[in-house]
Amino acid sequence: MVVLILQYLLLAFIVIYATSKLSYYVDELDKKTNISGALIGGVLLATITSMPEFITSITSTVRLSEPALAFGNVFGSNIFNIVILAVADIIFMKQMFFNKVKTQRKTNALVILMYIVFMIPLILSGFTGLDYDSFTIPLLISFNLISLIIIIIYLLSIKAMNEDETEQSEEVSKLSYKKIGIMFSLWALVVIVSSFFVTLVANDLGVALNLGSSFAGAIFLGIATSLPELTAVMTLMKLRNHEAALGNIIGSNVFNLTIISVVDVINVKEDIFTELVNNQSARENISYLLILGLINSIILMMALIRKNTKTKIMYMIPSILILAAYLIYIGLSL
Repeated sequence: MVVLILQYLLLAFIVIYATSKLSYYVDELDKKTNISGALIGGVLLATITSMPEFITSITSTVRLSEPALAFGNVFGSNIFNIVILAVADIIFMKQMFFNKVKTQRKTNALVILMYIVFMIPLILSGFTGLDYDSFTIPLLISFNLISLIIIIIYLLSIKAMNEDETEQSEEVSKLSYKKIGIMFSLWALVVIVSSFFVTLVANDLGVALNLGSSFAGAIFLGIATSLPELTAVMTLMKLRNHEAALGNIIGSNVFNLTIISVVDVINVKEDIFTELVNNQSARENISYLLILGLINSIILMMALIRKNTKTKIMYMIPSILILAAYLIYIGLSL
């Protein structure tokens, strides 16, 4: 147990340090190009920081034949990502983060739509007896219509991020494109490799602590896989690159939800969504994670569309609600 804890702390430190360096070069890239910070953070950085979720989901489904772990990992990570944003907002209260970012509304709306798409078969099954099997496309490989819809929504989210107009930074990076590209690639590789191993150690710790695939297990693994997002947001907030910080969280969430669909396509053995039907315990746990993820995304949307406020108490309400919902969920899951 002690060895696992030491391994976890060492790997977590490497992930945090490497991601902070990666975020620095993302900020430099934002200063160097005309590409919006929302797109850089939402696609480029988000894809890299979401690699732990991607690798873990593929491993748990294809190798371990435990798709419930993939669902729990992705939805648990998404919940923690929004909590990261809320915590960063409170820590950097003086910046009044949500008063300055007016992008990502369309992308966050698409995240909400993704949650609804995932929930529709669950809702219909309660009233009509339909389940995810009813949405399977009759091809040579098992492929669910839900997966196709989610992938289409993800492509629309990239288009939405590309259309977001952001204020260009007045600063211009002194680094060359070549140096930014090399250093970005180097630290991206370190983040991906170290994140993979910290996820494995976190999973071993979960087993040692008898957390398994329970609520607490999903959250524990979700926190481990969200370490890159945590560091990236904190670093970008310090650099006052608000668009990239917000883009990283919303982009990671939309990418994470798409991971389920990609894994469904890769796993040719069976339609992974049937796990929600055949495993009653997993279905109940995942339903709760979906509901909390949807609630947090709606609260985030409220923060993005509301009028600017100078009163700190009123300004903090969305972040406080997100943290409250998360703590209530943790309390009920223990």
